[in-house]
Amino acid sequence: MEDLSAEPAPKPLVRPATEADAEEIFRVHSDSILALCSDRYSPDEIAAWIAVRSPASYRVALASRALFVAEWQGEIVAFGQLDPEKGEIEACYVAPAAVGAGVGAALLGRMEDEALRRGHSFVRLNSTLNAEGFYARCGYRWLGKATHRLSGKVDLACIRMEKELA
Repeated sequence: MEDLSAEPAPKPLVRPATEADAEEIFRVHSDSILALCSDRYSPDEIAAWIAVRSPASYRVALASRALFVAEWQGEIVAFGQLDPEKGEIEACYVAPAAVGAGVGAALLGRMEDEALRRGHSFVRLNSTLNAEGFYARCGYRWLGKATHRLSGKVDLACIRMEKELA
């Protein structure tokens, strides 16, 4: 019998998101926050973070943002959101089961390509505290501490980062 364990894992398919993806985007976003951010943010911050999202919020974002999803092993396992006017990456979230499989890097690369295509020479983002190392490995440099306002009462600590696009 042939040993298939030596074969490389299939690459994720990164594509523009559609309105039909909203439920899956919400699932990925929520699962990622709950599983990957809880060691750096409090339970109250996590709850507020998820509470400001709904499937409808992603449908609304499609009107002014470039949203992408990554499909891997037959399901949506990541989503990203780019403000195309500012060249600002507003979201890059990977489902816990897909972390380490190259999905996040593929998604981030697609958003960087879109920003470059739209005339931006730099892309910027506010990294969650748990994702700073990921972005650094992808070529982003640290600019300083930042916050992301979730609601009138909750601000998330973040790291401001940027990358020059080739």
